[in-house]
Amino acid sequence: MGLGDITRAGVLAAIAECQRLGRETFRRRYGFGRALTYVLVVDGDSYDSKAVAGVAHLYSAGTLLSADVFSGGARTVAHRLRALGFIVENESTAADHPQQAEPQILLQPRGGARLRGAQNFAKSVRQGIRIPDIQDALGDQATTLNALYPDGIARLWGATPTTQTNNEKVRALRDRRVGDDVYFYTANHFFARARILHLFTSSPVARRVWGADEHDATWEHVMALGDVEEFPTPVLAEPVLRRLNVTAPLWSLTLRSSESYRSVLPLLPAKSRPVVPSPPVPPSATPASDQLTAQGLLERLGSLHTHRRPGSEAPSRHQPLSLLWAISRISADRPRLTPWALFRAEVRPLLAEFGLPVSKVTPEYPFWHLRGSGLWEVHGVERNVGTAPGTGILDANQPVAGLTHTSAELLRDPLIRLQAVIKLCSTYFDGVDQRELLDRVGLAGYATADGLVDGAEDADGQERAAATERATGPAARRTRTSSQLVRDPAIATRVKALHGHACQICETRLQYKRRPYSEAAHIRGLGAPHDGPDELPNLLCLCPNHHVLFDGLEIYVDVDGIVRNTHGGESMGRLRQHNGHHVDEAHLEYHRTLCDLNRMAHS
Repeated sequence: MGLGDITRAGVLAAIAECQRLGRETFRRRYGFGRALTYVLVVDGDSYDSKAVAGVAHLYSAGTLLSADVFSGGARTVAHRLRALGFIVENESTAADHPQQAEPQILLQPRGGARLRGAQNFAKSVRQGIRIPDIQDALGDQATTLNALYPDGIARLWGATPTTQTNNEKVRALRDRRVGDDVYFYTANHFFARARILHLFTSSPVARRVWGADEHDATWEHVMALGDVEEFPTPVLAEPVLRRLNVTAPLWSLTLRSSESYRSVLPLLPAKSRPVVPSPPVPPSATPASDQLTAQGLLERLGSLHTHRRPGSEAPSRHQPLSLLWAISRISADRPRLTPWALFRAEVRPLLAEFGLPVSKVTPEYPFWHLRGSGLWEVHGVERNVGTAPGTGILDANQPVAGLTHTSAELLRDPLIRLQAVIKLCSTYFDGVDQRELLDRVGLAGYATADGLVDGAEDADGQERAAATERATGPAARRTRTSSQLVRDPAIATRVKALHGHACQICETRLQYKRRPYSEAAHIRGLGAPHDGPDELPNLLCLCPNHHVLFDGLEIYVDVDGIVRNTHGGESMGRLRQHNGHHVDEAHLEYHRTLCDLNRMAHS
């Protein structure tokens, strides 16, 4: 794959995304620098040619072309863009400006209750520290901080020193730099980020701002932060950490290179464009997709403008099927936009198998008409082609289409994604075998609470397979390479010890080979599509029987802590709690929602 795979529609989609994000944020999100030689000019606006071409390849062929893989350099990129009918000009003045170093990514644990992590973040980052209140402790840093924060409010965060010589924290403290991006972490999620404006070391400042810990150490390695952004929906950290080769959960200040940062940018929220004062915009002029909330997303999914044949009350399933397919792409971390040829190849069989028996198999219908939902966009076909472009026009232009950026970002949240799947299934697929539907559309993991572990069997499955081979004699062998999620055995051991190996549902204490036996059950599965965290609040201590029923979505814990049967709702008693084991209600809510889907699939 290369520049020859880029289509005009892919370029238009990349330009639209750049317009929404802004040039700088667009470049940083996909790991590109500013154009030094050639710029793409569209309607009088300039765009960075390599950045646009790289993202255009993502939407044309499914993979991002990074800045260092372009063969032939900027001239070849310019040639390809011109061949597609775009204007590319020489940026004669750009070479006079030195290119800034790309930011690295600094992973910063916030700290829990013992370290007053939440309180410290609220105090010194969210609210900020009044510079006059720490003026006497600043010394020669006063001039710098006053220049950085004209409003007199400094946003500060710090780290304690370490006696180690070459661990992650030592390297991070040594190699971080002004301009790097800091991502704040807690409970297996990233919840905020900020840019480093200044670095300094000062024990007096740290003691004034945060005090000291039980060892009389203070957070003396200080970062002055700018552009602090708290995410509306925390970002699951495990996929990011895995790609950065960092063990989860994150315990230490950790730094990764600019190149590594580029590799995880698609997993992280895009930065908001700078707020520029402007005249008030009438509500009708504001793009509806930019105002979209999770509730609004679900409402739109439940009120699609679907076609109904004369004399039939059943809505067409073309649009809902296409949306389920699009949601599966988000769950699998695939590009949100796809070319027409790929859409037709993958969606057409779904329409034939799960569409209404009397409906024609016309993938061009949802590809175009889903725009009316406000959740979908199409690039590469003129809007004056009539009510809908025919397959001839689509084949000739190869437009790209898919979920809008805003709706795709919302659907990256596992609970919102699950709620969206339930909304579509309950509204449009009455009488359909929904387990088979979800399996065919690429969402098979929703059939159980433990999900799919990176497409591989779990350890129990491998043991069962080995036992079968031993029982049935020699069999043909095959070599397979797979990846598996790494669980923390210490957390599982801890939850079992806290409950004395007694099941939290039935109180059973099993003995196996003269030892107590129980199982640690994840409430929200670690594997796709659930992406649950491997942490104590996401675990229950269960006996094998209730572990199977819980993972199989046959039982759930209601909002009052009562364990109930999914089919019928009969009570099985209250879930036993322990003061040292806080169970996160958000994970229980996710599991209950999964059970709702399981109940629908069997109704």
